[in-house]
Amino acid sequence: MRTSSVICENIVECVPEVVKWNSWDAEHLKTIHSAYDDPQVLLTRNNDGLFIDKIKLPIVGIRIAVMVFTTQIDPNRQISFVKTPFFLGKNIIEVISLDKKLTKVKVTYQVSGNFIQSLLFPIILKAFKKWNKKIWLEDLPLKIRRQKALEYGFEDWIGLPRNVNDRFDKSLAYKTEIPVTKTKNIKESRHPFCEEVI
Repeated sequence: MRTSSVICENIVECVPEVVKWNSWDAEHLKTIHSAYDDPQVLLTRNNDGLFIDKIKLPIVGIRIAVMVFTTQIDPNRQISFVKTPFFLGKNIIEVISLDKKLTKVKVTYQVSGNFIQSLLFPIILKAFKKWNKKIWLEDLPLKIRRQKALEYGFEDWIGLPRNVNDRFDKSLAYKTEIPVTKTKNIKESRHPFCEEVI
């Protein structure tokens, strides 16, 4: 078995928990990202998720079926195993606090396969770099908007406090709950086999 990898790094003005929330929020995939076709959740529990989708590959432009198992292995690291028709992938997302509201996101994309599959690795890794840039730019407004909302005192499923004097920065104390609570009856997040174990 052969392996290869590429690392992509980005910096954003938000707390690390906002990055984690964005990474675990499956509901935004179809509406925000053009590369996702029909993301569906099969399983969510504590720190794990199993997802299926058809994604559009950068460079070649074809759509392929993928199955992704994701787990939060510690507060700052998430690992996803990605099964495609062409290779098995492993993505490691590390969220690194640089300052109170400045976060570096380091993503290591790894691919594994036999000798024949490994001939495609240079193209696949180039596609991962392009994918990372595209997804990052599409997600950036969500991260920034969520950070601002938390700074104004926003709370999930509650909103902003009515009294302006009760609105204070909650971003530094914010903790992402995994799995991220979903809006009821969101079509793209529910597969008939979906199980939520909390």
